[in-house]
Amino acid sequence: LSVHLSPVLSDQQYYGTVSIFRDITKEVEVDKLKSEFVSTVSHELRTPMTSIKGYADLMLMGAAGEMAEGQVRYLSVIKNNADRLHMLVNDLLNISRIETGKTTLDLRPLDIALVIDQIVEGHFNGRIQHEDKHLSIEIDLDESLPLVNADQARVTQILTNLIDNAFNYTPDYGEIRLSATSTTSYVFITVEDTGIGIAPENISKIFDRFYRAEDENVQQIPGTGLGLAIVQSLIEMHGGDLIVESKLGSGSKFTFNLPVVVEDGDPTSIALS
Repeated sequence: LSVHLSPVLSDQQYYGTVSIFRDITKEVEVDKLKSEFVSTVSHELRTPMTSIKGYADLMLMGAAGEMAEGQVRYLSVIKNNADRLHMLVNDLLNISRIETGKTTLDLRPLDIALVIDQIVEGHFNGRIQHEDKHLSIEIDLDESLPLVNADQARVTQILTNLIDNAFNYTPDYGEIRLSATSTTSYVFITVEDTGIGIAPENISKIFDRFYRAEDENVQQIPGTGLGLAIVQSLIEMHGGDLIVESKLGSGSKFTFNLPVVVEDGDPTSIALS
């Protein structure tokens, strides 16, 4: 049920309120059906896409014998587009599960410094070596950061997405900085880069689903336009907020917060103040 209230005024005299009640049951049901349809289709696409991607990888590795230069080039096109479609399918599944309430959090005390270290060592440094990109990373964490009450898999997903964005949109010889500070209630994590930045008119749009700026530097990077929408939803599910600061041509700064575990004998409780 949607309710709209409007005061009735005349010559600064209040006469009452006009109330409009609208039944939106059908709209809600249609929206739910849409989300379930997207989830089903995405799930059905995932299996054949995994096979296409897997066999393309095997052929490029020489599993089917030596190939001519033209064959390698065509297979590389298949692999690259299969990777893009696989990314889209995964993002569609993520966003549809969040919309339908199927995404739940396994909240436990979590050492955010350890998670950051694992992502940098296991993911970020691997991308630098694999893509031969010259980037430096600085990590600045407060000493003795408190444990946060969070889902480790989801926090890893959040940080990986933000760090990947910084990696993708920061040119060679740029810098990425990861920092974390704390208050009595929250730990604040920041991912900052010296990349291409975001135009002022686009900052309010970057969390919209499927939005990608009409910028050559953005369009040349593969992406679905769903990553930041998913990240924002996961942060809000933790009771946090995501704040962005950016200047076109100078870089971007994304900061989010996670609740601190309250040391009162109950490891699942969180600070509310």
